[in-house]
Amino acid sequence: MTESENKDLVRDYLRAFNEQDREQLSELLAEGVVEYGSHEERRESEAITAYLEALFETFPDYSGNTDEMVAEDDLVVVRYTASGTHEGEYQDVEPTGNNVEWTGMGMYRIEDDEIAEIWLEEDRAGLLEQLEVASPPAHLRI
Repeated sequence: MTESENKDLVRDYLRAFNEQDREQLSELLAEGVVEYGSHEERRESEAITAYLEALFETFPDYSGNTDEMVAEDDLVVVRYTASGTHEGEYQDVEPTGNNVEWTGMGMYRIEDDEIAEIWLEEDRAGLLEQLEVASPPAHLRI
């Protein structure tokens, strides 16, 4: 696939993510896909879609916006902003009803017209601050 086609594949994945289209998400992930998340590793599309199911329960109005996308060879990198209303438990934090927004970066490796690997880094500390369970370090407070 060309770099442009790889970007289109990732755009399709992110669109399916925003639409919470589990079937389309599964179709775009390779059978042995591996996701390296901020806190854990998920193997196989079923584990990834199960995690996404929990995310959609926690933030039912989840919305992600692609801020930048760059492709080189078989890799596509996305800088994004996500938002949602905290209506379900998140990392042992009971629902707050808070509207939250966080940023992140994802890198996707494409193989045989499917997403074979995903690396994610997100501002989880900022998210926890918005859920009012963490405070920024004193030197960062204004």
